[in-house]
Amino acid sequence: MTAALDVPGATLHCRDLLALREVALSGRQSWEPCQTMLVADFRPSMLRGLIRAFRSVAAAEALVLVGWRVAEAGGQVGLLAIGSGAPVLVAPAAGAGAMPEVISELVRAHDLAAANAMAGCLDDPPLDRSLVSLDRLTTDGELVIASGFETPGAALSRRLGMLGHTHVLRLIRITDLSFTGEMQDDHPAPDLAGASAISLDACLPPDAMARVLRSDWSQQG
Repeated sequence: MTAALDVPGATLHCRDLLALREVALSGRQSWEPCQTMLVADFRPSMLRGLIRAFRSVAAAEALVLVGWRVAEAGGQVGLLAIGSGAPVLVAPAAGAGAMPEVISELVRAHDLAAANAMAGCLDDPPLDRSLVSLDRLTTDGELVIASGFETPGAALSRRLGMLGHTHVLRLIRITDLSFTGEMQDDHPAPDLAGASAISLDACLPPDAMARVLRSDWSQQG
């Protein structure tokens, strides 16, 4: 991690994400013991934030909350983290070591994304192309994608639509409020039949996110 970005809200730490287990399980929200692939968008446009945290950090926190609930229900959890470089992929697994491995690779992917940004890689690859790795998934289950949905690419809706035919598709749109309460350059999540989408603002702390992230979340504007 570049020292210039090693500040609260801009950096992921394993200890913080491991500690979110208690937050995830503190409520009465349950999750089905399914196979869940967590998809974290760490492209350059996500590496910014105005109040509490970078959007990339908020995306990671939201996904980890979901992951802990799935793991504790006996399900399998995997990871795809995308950025301006090569993707980081963790195959779905169950058991005591599943979430620690996902978290470790999530932190590593975020460090790589930050290093690439500091090196001058500031252009987003199109999101549709960044999700190509998901085409290799051979089993059904859930896909939970946390992104700002900037630079979607011409084929994003088609790609997500195809994935939605074989998986339960859940989209988390990470937004960023300014101090005036106005949205800053936020893009809507794709409107797909059969997909569930919610918006979470990066200013929300994890305990507030946990109250929104329900296994039965429904389409919201």
